[in-house]
Amino acid sequence: MNTLDSEGMELAAALQEHAPRAPGMEPHLHAAITQTATALGSLLRARLVLSAARSHELPEAVALPLACAVEYFHAASLILDDLPCMDDATVRRGQACVHRVHGDATAILAALAFINRAHVLIGLAYAAHAPAVRVRTALLLDDTLGLAGLVGGQARDLRFGEGATDRREIAVIAAGKTGALFKLALILPALAVEPSAAEFRLLKALAVYWGQWFQACDDMKDVIGTLMNAGKDTGRDQALSRPNLVNALGPGAAQRRIDRLERQLARTSRNLQALGARWNYLAEFHAAITGRARARAA
Repeated sequence: MNTLDSEGMELAAALQEHAPRAPGMEPHLHAAITQTATALGSLLRARLVLSAARSHELPEAVALPLACAVEYFHAASLILDDLPCMDDATVRRGQACVHRVHGDATAILAALAFINRAHVLIGLAYAAHAPAVRVRTALLLDDTLGLAGLVGGQARDLRFGEGATDRREIAVIAAGKTGALFKLALILPALAVEPSAAEFRLLKALAVYWGQWFQACDDMKDVIGTLMNAGKDTGRDQALSRPNLVNALGPGAAQRRIDRLERQLARTSRNLQALGARWNYLAEFHAAITGRARARAA
């Protein structure tokens, strides 16, 4: 179980507060939702949203629900990813997967409940904003969660091996499965302050680099990690013939790729900060997550 800092505890409380629940709801579904809302990971995406929202001076009544919404999308994707028809995983975040405890059907319904709740939270957060901002929010959700993002990436992941299996295809899948949620976490809170074309371009580039970096680190963990330090099944990519940069390139080349992505992230972050102080939070956030990644690898 993770030891949470003050921000983590704040997010944990908000994730409980905003979780999808209703009086008299079916008890197995309630239990599956409770398990998901309390089995916390690093809260990386939620922390990114919260840092961005506070940097952009959004009210706390907006910042925390937005952070919860992105984390709910992420949690739902993990529930679905672990199903027997997907990765057939047994352990997630140090405990039995939701479908292993509550059954496949209940797990799917729990994922749908979190997705629905996330859409509601985002809609309420931006209800008072200009129509143009609400339209851009809707388009961002479609871009990051739909066929161009999470859904499309997972579909390609499932069929990996039937077509190209080179580094480019692995990168395309990573952009959908992992990069899309980083793009959502970066851009969703920024829409409220209507970034310039230059800022928007750099935000999208940063999301790509972060997604590729995080997925490469996760691939490394799948290859050389253990159940204890990963908190989930390892060795699954090779067993299921799924895309994995380390399996494709070897650990040495994959590590050089990770190092290069870190340099690209730092450069893009500096370029954004040069456009305004409201992007200063990015450098601190990047230093924190790369530090955690190195600590886990040590």
